[in-house]
Amino acid sequence: MSTTKDPMWKRVKELEDRLSQLEERRKRIEEELNSLPNGHLESKTINGNVYYYLRYWEEGKLKSKYLGREAIKIKEQVEKASELKRELSMIKEEERRIRKTLDRISLALGMG
Repeated sequence: MSTTKDPMWKRVKELEDRLSQLEERRKRIEEELNSLPNGHLESKTINGNVYYYLRYWEEGKLKSKYLGREAIKIKEQVEKASELKRELSMIKEEERRIRKTLDRISLALGMG
């Protein structure tokens, strides 16, 4: 291999390593999301009392689950799920870009 190609192969290896890291992180996030509530928290005030509901979509219908007057733990879980979903979206986009780049390199080298 010539020295002019060494930087390119190093970069390809870096991309492949990064893709592998992203795939592992994505799997961990997806597993964690499966253990967290899906949806968002809503509160209703009735006669001065606040009641909490978990609102979510199921089979094309908006469902609501009564949580009671205290929902601190569920609220934290819903917020965590929301953060993980944002991170998951960014990871998937980066994975897509890296795969596209690696595909272009493969095609350019006649390996695709």
